[in-house]
Amino acid sequence: MTQQNGISRDIFRGAEKIEIFGRLPSLLWSYIDIARNLIQDLKTKPNSDSPAMPKVRRMLEILDSAADHLENRKLKDRLNKQLNMLTSLGAGKLSGGFVDSFEAELSTLAELAGQRVDTSSSGLLDPASLELDMQKGERIKSGRSADLIVNVAILDDVRNYLTQEILTDGVSSVLIIDNAGTLIVNIGTKPSLDATSLAAVAAANYAATQQIARLIGEQDFVLLFYKGLNESFHFCRVGEEFIIVTVFENSLSLGLLRLKIAEAAAVLEKKLPKRQA
Repeated sequence: MTQQNGISRDIFRGAEKIEIFGRLPSLLWSYIDIARNLIQDLKTKPNSDSPAMPKVRRMLEILDSAADHLENRKLKDRLNKQLNMLTSLGAGKLSGGFVDSFEAELSTLAELAGQRVDTSSSGLLDPASLELDMQKGERIKSGRSADLIVNVAILDDVRNYLTQEILTDGVSSVLIIDNAGTLIVNIGTKPSLDATSLAAVAAANYAATQQIARLIGEQDFVLLFYKGLNESFHFCRVGEEFIIVTVFENSLSLGLLRLKIAEAAAVLEKKLPKRQA
């Protein structure tokens, strides 16, 4: 692609490939939706500047960055073709057939994006939802959201609650992480646990399984369970922003643990902060 703003081009720096891959279908559909808005504007007022154009270019930069990190040449070539058409449009070098050609390219991108689950009756995202989706993609750059702050008082409250209610015999570690893989709380008696790495991998795992859920018509999986020879891992979502990761011995009843974690998730959802709109 042509020279881009450095911030936009590097938004996925430091992210795992599996995390980027998990976000890709949603980002592709976001781009397709705003590009269709652009097409509608051009059909209505062919000679005027569309307010959708800056968002179209912004999403192209985000997708180009994703394609670079995934080393997806097929996607990158498609995105380059889109950008070249938009550049020619801005320079007044395209004929009246631009809309049909551009729309045909969007159909090809839709095939790459795969089936979407969250379509509305109009087929287009409302502006507020679209803006939020683009912001979520950009926030991957920093690894955590600037508007999501967990202060010391909340951390102490959460630690005390988990210690009293969850950290019982058979449970060696309990972690609270956010969707970006940032470790929020880590308590327990397992000093060998690399909690930071586990937080990053767990978040990437959820990003991938979310796409699996959508393929079978679900929005998300609320919990995951992995059984080892001696110890097992239990992952449970808390609201939309956090995940509880529990490491426990196989001698502990899974049913009892699930009951305790479900209760804890409901309590923690009220204690932990929510993203500001």
